[in-house]
Amino acid sequence: MTMKYKNLGSSNLNVSQVCLGTMTFGEQNNEEESFAIMDFAVSKGINFFDTAEAYPSPIRSETAGRTEEIIGSWLVNKPREKIILATKVVGYQLNSHLPGNRKVPRSTEPQLARLDRANIEEAIEASLRRLRTDYVDLYQFHWPDRYVPFFHTGAFDISKVRKDMISFDEQVLTIKRLIDAGKIRYWGVCNETTYGICRLVEACDRLGVPRPVSIQNSYSLVNRRFEADLIEACYYYNIHLLPWSPLSRGALTGKYLENPQPEGARHTLFPDHMSQYFSDRVMEATKTYSDIAKRHQMKVSHLALAFCKSRWFIGSTIVGSTKIPQLQDNLDAFDIDLNENIIKEINDAYLKHGDAAQPFYLE
Repeated sequence: MTMKYKNLGSSNLNVSQVCLGTMTFGEQNNEEESFAIMDFAVSKGINFFDTAEAYPSPIRSETAGRTEEIIGSWLVNKPREKIILATKVVGYQLNSHLPGNRKVPRSTEPQLARLDRANIEEAIEASLRRLRTDYVDLYQFHWPDRYVPFFHTGAFDISKVRKDMISFDEQVLTIKRLIDAGKIRYWGVCNETTYGICRLVEACDRLGVPRPVSIQNSYSLVNRRFEADLIEACYYYNIHLLPWSPLSRGALTGKYLENPQPEGARHTLFPDHMSQYFSDRVMEATKTYSDIAKRHQMKVSHLALAFCKSRWFIGSTIVGSTKIPQLQDNLDAFDIDLNENIIKEINDAYLKHGDAAQPFYLE
C-alpha cells in the first residue's frame, strides 16, 4: 500500500493514516518481537505510535510501564523526529498501582490516581524516562478524572457522580505548563464525552491554553456512538478521532464465529477483559457484516478497517498486531475504497444491530 498522511486535528503533526497500537508489547509480545513489529511498521510508512503509562493491557501492577520501556529501547537508536509518539496518563483510579510505578525506586503502595497537577507532572516525567526521550508529540488523558461510564456497559448513573473532580482549569493549565516546558507538543483526550470536550475547550480558550487536537474513543462497525453527538463538537473544534478497537477487540475478524476460543487469540487469553465486545449481539452483528464482506469479495476485517478509512472525522486508525503477517493483512485494508452501495449496506446493517458492543442500559 501507499501510506497516506494528514495533519491531526488543528496540529501540524502529519500522521500516517494507520497508527501502530502497542498495548501488547510486554505481555503478548516480548522485546524482540515488538522491535520487529515496529521496524516493519516504519518500513510500511507508519510514523505514528500510540502507547500509555498503563500498558501493556490488561493493566497489571507487575507489567505496567513495560510497553513504554520497550518502545524507549527501540526509539533510542532511531531518528526521534521521524516518529510521532503518543502516550497517556491515567485518570481517576482508586487503589491504583500506577502512581507508585512512576517513582524511583518503584513503590508498591496503592494510591489514588487523579488528573491533578502533581499526578500529571509525575506521570509525564516517568513516561519520558521510560521512553528515553525529551518530549512526546501527543499527550493524552487516558480517561477523565470525573465519573464517565466508558469501560463498562450501561448509561450514565447519577449515583456514581463524584463531587471532588479535579477542575477542568487545573487540568488544562497543567497541560500548558508541559507544553511551555517543551515536554509535550500537543495534547488530546480519550474515552471522553461531548460535555467533557466542550468544558475542556472552554477552559482552554479562557485560560490561553492550546485546545486538544484529538480524541481517542472506541469506534467500529459495532460501536458508532461517536457519530451521535461527539462528532459535532469535534467538527467545530477541529478535533480528530483516533479510533481504538476498530476491529472490536478482534471480533470483527470473524474468527470467533467459527471458534469461540481460537488458540492464542486475545479473547482466549483474557476472556474477562472487555468481554462486551464478544457478546451474542456482537457476534450476530459480525455475521451480518461478514456476509456483506463476502458479497463484495473481501474479509470482514478489511470491511471494518476500510470503513474507518472512509470516515472524514478520523485522523488515524489505531491498529494493533501481535504478528507481522497480521499487521500486513490489516494494512491491506487501507488499499480498499468502499463505494456508496457498500456504505449503504453497512448503514442498513447498523440500523438493524446498532451499537452492539455498547448496550445502552442501566446496570
